[in-house]
Amino acid sequence: MKRQKYIFILLLIFVLSACQKDIPEPETNAEAKVNAVKAEQLLPVSGVESSARDPFFVKHQIKGKDVFVECIVQDVSFRKQSSKEKGKILLYINGKKKDEIHSAAFIIKGLPSGKHRIGLELFKGNRSEASLKREFLVLIP
Repeated sequence: MKRQKYIFILLLIFVLSACQKDIPEPETNAEAKVNAVKAEQLLPVSGVESSARDPFFVKHQIKGKDVFVECIVQDVSFRKQSSKEKGKILLYINGKKKDEIHSAAFIIKGLPSGKHRIGLELFKGNRSEASLKREFLVLIP
């Protein structure tokens, strides 16, 4: 029983000594000079800001052989229950129509290796002519 008390006391001392706030000093150079640079020079304009100026903003990202595409369109909705005008996007790959899309974000899967020209045509409502068009190039490894 005495032995258990000693083990408990040692364990308690160990736990209490480990719970100290021993924060190390930063390893930075105190004499470092800071150059003042405007944020616009360092950071690209975010998609939200660009979409405010662009009525049909398109952002894409390549992952392997897939291309993730996100479209932000002013005054157009792809939802069924919305007060805005309904829209659809026609997808073209290398000039050939591939799909009709009814969502703002989608994935183009399984593109072969090489350079591809992706074209998007936005149709608002039941119009027969495209309201807006966007094209971009992707390079699939």
